[in-house]
Amino acid sequence: MLIRFFNTVNKFPKIILLIILSLSGFFFYHAMEGLFDPQTGKIRINSTVEPFIERDSGAYQQFLEAREAFGSAEVVVVAMHNLERKPVDLKFLLTLSNIQKEIENGVPGISKVMSMLDIPQASGNCIGKSYFHQMDYGSVCQSILEKYQNDIACLSSPPENTDSYNVAGERFEESLEKFIEASLEASLEENFIESSVSEEEAQEEADSYTEPSIDCTMNRSRQIPEKLHDKTDSKIRNIVSKIKKHPLFEGDLLSRDSSTAALILTFKLGSNPESDRTQNILKELLTKHQQKSQISDTLRIAFAGQPRQINKAGVLINEDMEKIFPLSILLIVVILLFSFRSLLTVIVPLSVVLSGIIWTAGIVGLIGGELNLVTMVCAPIILCVGSAYVIKFLNQYQTESIQLRESKKPGDPEASKPEIITATISSVTLPVTVTAITTVAGFIALVVSPIPAVQELGLYSSIGIVTINLFTLTLAPALLHFIHLPELPVAQNQRGLLNSFFNKIVEWLRLHSKRLIIIWLIVAATAALGMFGLSIDSSTKTFPENSPIVKDLQFIEKELAGTDSLRLLFKAKEESVSQQGKLLNPLKTARTIFGLKKLQEWLFQVNGTTEIGSIDGLKIDKIHSPVDVLDHYRMGLEKLTDDEVVKFYSKTRENGPKFLSDAENILQVTLRMTSSGSTSFLALRDLLLEKAPLFLPDLQFSYTGGGVLASESANNIAQGQINSVILALALVFVMLSMLFLSWKMGVIALFPNLITILVFFGSLGWLDIPIGVTISVIAAIALGIGVDDTIHFLSH
Repeated sequence: MLIRFFNTVNKFPKIILLIILSLSGFFFYHAMEGLFDPQTGKIRINSTVEPFIERDSGAYQQFLEAREAFGSAEVVVVAMHNLERKPVDLKFLLTLSNIQKEIENGVPGISKVMSMLDIPQASGNCIGKSYFHQMDYGSVCQSILEKYQNDIACLSSPPENTDSYNVAGERFEESLEKFIEASLEASLEENFIESSVSEEEAQEEADSYTEPSIDCTMNRSRQIPEKLHDKTDSKIRNIVSKIKKHPLFEGDLLSRDSSTAALILTFKLGSNPESDRTQNILKELLTKHQQKSQISDTLRIAFAGQPRQINKAGVLINEDMEKIFPLSILLIVVILLFSFRSLLTVIVPLSVVLSGIIWTAGIVGLIGGELNLVTMVCAPIILCVGSAYVIKFLNQYQTESIQLRESKKPGDPEASKPEIITATISSVTLPVTVTAITTVAGFIALVVSPIPAVQELGLYSSIGIVTINLFTLTLAPALLHFIHLPELPVAQNQRGLLNSFFNKIVEWLRLHSKRLIIIWLIVAATAALGMFGLSIDSSTKTFPENSPIVKDLQFIEKELAGTDSLRLLFKAKEESVSQQGKLLNPLKTARTIFGLKKLQEWLFQVNGTTEIGSIDGLKIDKIHSPVDVLDHYRMGLEKLTDDEVVKFYSKTRENGPKFLSDAENILQVTLRMTSSGSTSFLALRDLLLEKAPLFLPDLQFSYTGGGVLASESANNIAQGQINSVILALALVFVMLSMLFLSWKMGVIALFPNLITILVFFGSLGWLDIPIGVTISVIAAIALGIGVDDTIHFLSH
């Protein structure tokens, strides 16, 4: 019935061509609208980790919940480094301040830019202001940088009648300077919880402070700019030396030797920080400051983070596709020209393949789909499979032409094109359709995967293969009505090096078939031994070692904390009762702080702990938790009370780091680390699942973060693909046994594919190449194409 249907349809080649051409235009429009960026004209690729996170897992819901409560964990770290390794000084800080302001005003989607200029004082005269604010004239807290810039502006402006102020001004400045230094020292050491100033009074005082405008009446003095610079520079160096051990600065905003300062950029949800526009604006801004800075000869500016990696991955994939796809088409054209010796013949397979790709892309764009790092392989799959199908059709067309010509008696009219096409369709419909079904069966099984990227790969590839199968049996015959295909030379008269080579192989196979089977069995058995050494690890090192993005990342990981992050989330099991008998949130108790402290000591391997140190490729650089901040301001955690913890969270809610969600039902601790791949991430996860409940038994523990969830999904993909390959082999065996009505033929068809898979995975084990997402997908693709070739061979 299937053969009769296609023979009937192909009686109307012009209608077929018109319909396919019209629909191709329709799908081309939707492909351009849905998959291409209208500004750049390039393919939009979702290079984020979200397509690789299981949607039906509780971990994904925690990921969304944590992102809603604490914002996106995707940050960009901009590092400024003094190549002479001198501590931060005035010029350095001015450059940092200028870059921060330009990023806040010029980079789209910015939610917050955090630097060492933003950490607020929790006590002292300038409570709520940064450590670079000091009390100035009129009891006003003013930024040291702004004061310096105002003073320089005043010295540069035309002088006024200020003689009466000069002497008194100098004396006042000297006495005020001593007062400021004493106040700074007190503000850094004073216990912010037990401050003599009540929280309400301090807040009222902070609210009453206003930034002064440029007023040169009190600022005018006999100082020269050099002296003013030296005084301000001395103040800044003094402050930096006092805060470099501060838990909110060290390792994050300021390196341990104070020669590197960082800007941490966070973005609004849905702002698309990995876009070309955002990344190009940021890169141009930093390059400009690198070039024009007065200290450019000693200054290095680097930036890294997941948005930059995502953007770079998308750029490289687009560049690869722009090169590889045309080269693939060119290679197919050359092979077809070599095989069929006709330029017109090349039109048929190219039309089938390109139409299949356009229709598939159009359908994806029409249903609102998008491409990611896995589904990008759909185009090469369609290209490979489509070429095989149409070449099979063309070859069979030539064969049928010869057979019909030889079957004619003398005087009979020559076989017409419709007759040849009908005979060809009768011969190829079944094997081509069966190969399509077996390939689709393998890919469509991926749709049941909980990982969106794998689901989409199965769906898009299946759409493409079905489309290619349809075009092979409709578009190719319709084109052959109008294109002359050269006749296939008679086999007995074929000469040449290639034919001689294959004839020798055929003769050797006829005499030594059993020997060849034994050889392949030995090869497969040897390769299979290597499978015992297989490992699964999706490495994060995806860029060349000498690329700027890798150099910047390595530099930041060396000078500051690593850019990989893991969020530890804690929720209360039930409310606890304090000593006074009142109900308390368990997240806001001293017991929880002490439990977190023990957890940190274990993570940092204090007291000889070695479990973390045994994880290869992992280094924990920084832990953001309330423990270090409390310990710093209290000068220790001895005799910490629940009331103090409650007051601490109340203060940090307003102008400090956010550890509690707004609903106060989630406590977040963030690990910043350097990892080599998914294996190290998952090893840390397993240890945390075991140890965290021991340190904090009253709390529910969970984890989240794009890195660890992507690592889980990557490993699940790799493991699932191995299972899928085994399942696909069984499925192919059953289908081929039914097709050829013999289980022996099923075994024969399965044998070359089984050998191929054993050699593939065995080689990975022998060469110590870990299985990642792309490698596991390649195995499934190779199996699908290999089965197609086997079916075509056996059908002959």
